[in-house]
Amino acid sequence: MTDRNLLVRVGNKVAQRMLDSSIRWLNKRSDQYTTYRQRPKFARDLGTRGDPMPTMEPMAIVMQGPLPVPDDFTRETFAIYRRHMPDVRLILSTWADTPEDHLAPLRALGVDLVLIEKPENPGLFNVNMQLASAGAGMRKAVEEGAVWVLKTRVDQRLYNPNVMAELAMMARTFPASGGFDQKYRIFGLGYGSLKYATYHVTDQTVFGHADDMLKYWTPPLRDDEAPAHFPSSAHDIYTQIPIGEEVRYAAPETYIAAQYLMRIGRDLDWTIEDTWAAFRDCFCFVDYQSTDFFWQKTQTWTRLELLHRYDVVWTRHEMTFAHWMLLYSGALAPQAAARYEGALDQLFMSPIDVAH
Repeated sequence: MTDRNLLVRVGNKVAQRMLDSSIRWLNKRSDQYTTYRQRPKFARDLGTRGDPMPTMEPMAIVMQGPLPVPDDFTRETFAIYRRHMPDVRLILSTWADTPEDHLAPLRALGVDLVLIEKPENPGLFNVNMQLASAGAGMRKAVEEGAVWVLKTRVDQRLYNPNVMAELAMMARTFPASGGFDQKYRIFGLGYGSLKYATYHVTDQTVFGHADDMLKYWTPPLRDDEAPAHFPSSAHDIYTQIPIGEEVRYAAPETYIAAQYLMRIGRDLDWTIEDTWAAFRDCFCFVDYQSTDFFWQKTQTWTRLELLHRYDVVWTRHEMTFAHWMLLYSGALAPQAAARYEGALDQLFMSPIDVAH
C-alpha cells in the first residue's frame, strides 16, 4: 500500500466518524431527524445479483448524454447492469465527437454505441439535444428486438438488481386505460414528475413498452422560442415565471409528455385536474426506494436522497406511486385537484396557497 493510499484510507475513516458524530448530535439536539445512505461507486464492490427469470421478454437499457462523467460513473453503471441483468441489451446514445478513449471501455463491456451528430438547434432547455440522442437510442433498441426499454441518463443509476423485470411486471399488472393509442403505461422513475404542475413527467429515467417508448421519445424537435416576456436564462425562467407558464411554454418534461398524449389521441386542457386524469390513465410512477435510484449530479451536491418538505405543500412535490394508486383505484378523483389549481400561478419550488 502506498503512502497516498494509506492517507486516503485514514482520511476516509476520520471523515466517516465525524459524519456519524454530527448526525448523532443533530438527532439528539436539533428538531429534525437526520439519516444518510452510502452506495458503492464501483461494480467490483457489489455483492448483489438479479434473480434468474428465464421467461422474461427481450429488454434494453438506453443511456443517453455526453461523456465523461466523474468517477467513471457511466462505465461503472453499465458494469453494474451487466452484473445484475446479463441478458438485458445495453445501449449508449451519445455524440459522434466523443473521444474514443471514453468509448473504448464501454465497447469492452459489450455496450452498443449509437453515435449521432448534434442537432443544429438545441431547442429550449436543450430539449432537442435530449430528443435526438434518446430517439436514436430508442430506434436502436427497437431494431435489436427489445420489447421493454428503460431510457436513462449517463449520470443516473438504478441499484435494484431486478429493476427491469419488476417494471415489466408492473406494466402488465396496471394496464393503460382511457382507450388511447398506447400499448402499456409510461413509467416515470427519475426526479421531476410533479404533482402540482401540468403534464410534467420526468424526462430523466423512463420505462415502457418499446413501441410506446419510441413514440414518446420521437416528437417533433422544437423550433419555437420562449415567449417574449420570459428571461433569457434558464435559471431566471425557473425563478421568475409562474410554474404554469414555465412548464407549458419551456419545460422539456412537459413538452415531451404533452406531445405524447396528443399523439396517442388525448386532448389537453392544461389544468392540474386533467393532468391527474392523464396520470391515472396513461402513466405510472415508481418511487426512488423501489429502484434504488441514484443521481450522481444532484444527490452528491445536495446530499439528499430526495427533495422533500414537511413544512409546506410546494410546487416541487413529486407524484409518488402511492398517490398514483389513489388515482388509479378511484379512491381519489382528479376533480380533487381543484383546490391546487392556484399552484400554476406560483413559482417553481415555492409554497402553494391551498384553496379550502
